[in-house]
Amino acid sequence: MGAASSVISVNGAMLSSIPELADASVGRGFLFEVLRFHPQNTRQAAPIQAPRVLRTSREAMRLLRIQVRAAHMFGMTPYEIERSVKWADSGWRHALALLDSGTRCGFTVALGSGAVAEWAVTPVRYLELRTYSAQRIDPRPELSP
Repeated sequence: MGAASSVISVNGAMLSSIPELADASVGRGFLFEVLRFHPQNTRQAAPIQAPRVLRTSREAMRLLRIQVRAAHMFGMTPYEIERSVKWADSGWRHALALLDSGTRCGFTVALGSGAVAEWAVTPVRYLELRTYSAQRIDPRPELSP
């Protein structure tokens, strides 16, 4: 039989199984998602990029504005380009207030192909796991020869 391991794996992260060396806390953040709905099936979305959690609503809105301004690469119609630039200039302030009040918000555009792109930011609570490294202390002092 092998010795008990002091490290466990959780979703690929190596965590200490010794309670004094691990800490968990509930954090607040903003889940940022970018989805593309295909024209044939509007209920099935494909993520354009991996979702991520940002620390502040302002950081999430800044990222959303940058991506909406660059969204013309998706093949937006001229009307949608104009609408997205106007929203990125001034409409985001209302969305920021909604996020700070705990309401999900985002921006949706129709693409020239008939597909739909959606940016969404959702206030979330998440479990943050941290581990600490510790040095092993041998309870037996070394003896001099």
